[in-house]
Amino acid sequence: MSRKRATENLESIFLDEVHSLCPICGKYLLEEKNGKTVKKYEIAHIYPSSPTPEQLETLKNVPKPKNVESKENWIALCCDCHKRQDFHTTVEDYENLYNTKYRLANQHEAKYSLSEIQIENEIKIVLQKLNVFDEKQHIKLSYKLVAVDNKIAKENKSLLNNIRDKVVKYFPFIQDTFKNIEICGQNKFDIITNQIRTSFLKANEQKLSQDDIFNKLVEWLDSKTQNHSRTACEYIIAFFIQNCEVFNEIAQ
Repeated sequence: MSRKRATENLESIFLDEVHSLCPICGKYLLEEKNGKTVKKYEIAHIYPSSPTPEQLETLKNVPKPKNVESKENWIALCCDCHKRQDFHTTVEDYENLYNTKYRLANQHEAKYSLSEIQIENEIKIVLQKLNVFDEKQHIKLSYKLVAVDNKIAKENKSLLNNIRDKVVKYFPFIQDTFKNIEICGQNKFDIITNQIRTSFLKANEQKLSQDDIFNKLVEWLDSKTQNHSRTACEYIIAFFIQNCEVFNEIAQ
């Protein structure tokens, strides 16, 4: 099979997929020189395009792509990591890169799926009020966080504690703010709820982890509202995790 080169369009996708950082060493893959953008990366094959006899033996039991020249087997790496990956292939390095590509590709697909979903302008009002809310005056919830506890895996303690903390601090304020917006009647609130739910379903289709889904929903909301406060968007997503069908209940 002849070795192919990625088109410029594909290169831009692969670069976006890794957030312009080498997924192995973390180096920036672009550099500004004399007013021009210089490429510091190469598009690498995860499974070798033309494996040596040694590589064939080393990788004989690993999962392989059906087509080594497919985009699923390409990833952007810095030049140094590409060279090491090409000539010093180990099972561990291959599997790490294979799994990294799978995760990044799914995140990238989720990002573009979510970008098609719009959000009602009324939610911007809630975000604006969150940005000026005095946390010292918050009123804690007087009921148990059953919804959150049933939706976030117990072993994912960091995410569970993060969402619990945000719900305890801001659920009543966000709920009251929605109620007090004159133009935001129950129908409008239901539309917003459905938009958040749809975004969850789109992200969940990509089989992302709960952490990744939460982050993608926050990024989507921030992008759609141009809110410029990730923290406020986190409070909103935490609110809807508690309030509606965002994240499925986990079998106990």
